[in-house]
Amino acid sequence: MTVAMSQDRSPEPMRSESTLRDAATRVVRRYLQDLNGTQCTDLYNLMLRQVERPVLEEALRHCGGNMTRTAELLGMNRATLRKKLDELGIAH
Repeated sequence: MTVAMSQDRSPEPMRSESTLRDAATRVVRRYLQDLNGTQCTDLYNLMLRQVERPVLEEALRHCGGNMTRTAELLGMNRATLRKKLDELGIAH
């Protein structure tokens, strides 16, 4: 797989499928359309709360439950990973 620098200068695999940024853009755009005029005042925190759990769960699954590898994948230390998993009630 070829790795290129993304606009934010982090290594990002080049591929023809949608990037995470593209997916997030589509989801946020759709959510705002679905609000249909209903006021939303906490979109940023709502998105973080909704995305954090599946990111942690999928990273943990991808690494076969190995906490060290999962923490490395996520770019955090194991203590932070454990704390987040405990806060969200995710078994580890």
